[in-house]
Amino acid sequence: MVFPIIIRIFAAMRDCYRSILRLLFTVTLTVLAVQDTLGQDDDSIAYSLNLPETVVLADGMTFEEYLLKQVQAHARPLKERVSTLDYRVTCQLEKDIDLTTFPHRRTITFAARLAGYYTILTALREHKHFGITMAEDVHFSKGRITTSNVRMVEMQQPLSEKQIAAFLKHDGMMSANVYDKFYKKVREKAKELQKLHRKKKETGMEYSGSYTQGGRTIYVVKLDNMRVDIADGCWQITRISYQEGQNNMYYEFKEVRPGLFLLSHGRAKLFLDREKWPKGYISMKMQYTYR
Repeated sequence: MVFPIIIRIFAAMRDCYRSILRLLFTVTLTVLAVQDTLGQDDDSIAYSLNLPETVVLADGMTFEEYLLKQVQAHARPLKERVSTLDYRVTCQLEKDIDLTTFPHRRTITFAARLAGYYTILTALREHKHFGITMAEDVHFSKGRITTSNVRMVEMQQPLSEKQIAAFLKHDGMMSANVYDKFYKKVREKAKELQKLHRKKKETGMEYSGSYTQGGRTIYVVKLDNMRVDIADGCWQITRISYQEGQNNMYYEFKEVRPGLFLLSHGRAKLFLDREKWPKGYISMKMQYTYR
């Protein structure tokens, strides 16, 4: 995948590149919500309820703390929830950045050669407007992932056979176990905010309300600049969104099996706005189809 490639390239650079590395790493892992995701389709909402942050439970626990505690208490690795799983992943990558104008280009090129990603870097440099769509079949069995039939579905610009092979070779994001990664991310974010709460600092953690979807009540919890939607009863995550400035991420989960919500689709968009850096963006869209 291109994002881990870019991460490794930029990791070899100096301190001036650390902030952009952090943003690219965020996109890779998890990475994403746009503003329109804060609302819901009218026909999917049976009711909307907003409760103030003062709603508390026993021992002074707030409702948002109770919801997060339920998520963590019921969180289990994917390998403990299903023995086998087959699905197809489609990844669309786009960029609109002139990489030929990056500072310290020789450093980037040298790092790319060492990491084995020079061919991909060359393709990204050749086209300011760049777009590809790749797909892969994934088989999950007893915690192990095997892939097959990785293929290039669409290209917005011509690529050489060598460049295509390089992109298809580095397909790690499509075959990653993102289910476990999302629960880890929410757990770490909650712990971070709870530490601030114990120090009597502002956390931005609050319960935002609820809605119904597919016969389930979905609770919405805000964790600073992250929003998490949680299904009542099974306490599975149904949506995650994150926004930092112009950069945004959004992931949605589908109930593939009773009480099990797996990633259905997601998108991320990262803008570069640092001084002396070329202006533009990188975007990624993921689609999961289960069999």
